[in-house]
Amino acid sequence: MSEQHTDILIVGGGTGGCAAALAATSLGYRVTLTDETRWIGGQLTSQAVPPDEHPWIEQFGCTRCYREFRYGVRRYYRNHYPLTPAARAEAHLNPGNGFVSRLCHEPRVGLAVLEQMMTFARSAGLLDIRLRRKPVAADVDGDRVRAVTLRNLDSGDSETLTADTILDATELGDLLPLAGVEYVSGAESQTETGEPHAVSGPAQPENVQSFTWCFAMGHDPDGGHVIDRPAQYERWRDYWPQLTPPLE
Repeated sequence: MSEQHTDILIVGGGTGGCAAALAATSLGYRVTLTDETRWIGGQLTSQAVPPDEHPWIEQFGCTRCYREFRYGVRRYYRNHYPLTPAARAEAHLNPGNGFVSRLCHEPRVGLAVLEQMMTFARSAGLLDIRLRRKPVAADVDGDRVRAVTLRNLDSGDSETLTADTILDATELGDLLPLAGVEYVSGAESQTETGEPHAVSGPAQPENVQSFTWCFAMGHDPDGGHVIDRPAQYERWRDYWPQLTPPLE
């Protein structure tokens, strides 16, 4: 098992991890960014979802880095796609013309723009991106996480990365249980936080946002693509979480 050191280790290559990497390398820090998938970007580049649903995002509520990403997506379409003259002239081009977001684009375009934004930091030796790496252990000294061990999902090898600062940017907080960090999940109680819109009774740790699976569909009149029913199919087909009543 190899052991290496970096200034900042960011475990998780979603949008939060990418934003942290861009900010840290702009200040001259050496950053290692890891992710267990085959490319960076998280939901932005792996799911059929737009980057945000902010109706006034073009006017306010946007960081400079995120604004640069949005401009980059539009510039990518103008440079590489056969747009109509009207679309090419549209300042706030929405390539997918979706109604849920001011910027609907293909995941592969989002990935291309993110990689462009990170090119200089990688060329300068400030950013090392390691994909297909899954965190499996954390070395903790008191309240400080000193190192994270990651398994290469392709080779099976393990590597330990030490860092002055370690950030958990995973989608599900993967480092929390590995490091034994105290954390809470779900809906907190009003009695704990004093928030007026929190749950009025006991805390509900299992009350979390549900997963949404997005996929493209097409009609094939001559095909037969029905697979065998997976294990527990009937259970999950008929399951309704107690915290989410059925839609009327």
